Amino acid sequence: MATRVMSRGLPELTPEQSKRAVRALGGVLAVLLLVAGLFWVLGAEQRAINTMEPGKRVAVFQQSFATFESLCGEYPGEALMSNCRRQARFLRRFPECDVVCRSKVSRYSGEPTR
Repeated sequence: MATRVMSRGLPELTPEQSKRAVRALGGVLAVLLLVAGLFWVLGAEQRAINTMEPGKRVAVFQQSFATFESLCGEYPGEALMSNCRRQARFLRRFPECDVVCRSKVSRYSGEPTR
């Protein structure tokens, strides 16, 4: 079957080819929306921290860091390691997490201290 060429130099598609092209485009758009949604969800915690009033953010950080130190300061045992890792990732998101904070959370977040 020969493909006809339209006046703009593009091939003329059969109805079946058009349907497949529309389905493929729909699939690509669905994947792109899914990826964008995932990035949006993953960034929600950071956006919440960034939009906090500075005094409240400091209070949340201090309370979270105190809890982290009391629970995870010394080896907490295997049962609590995942909780310590989660808290370490959370604390690193705060601008208040200074050199001391980063050195303490680094053993749970898998990031270097320097």
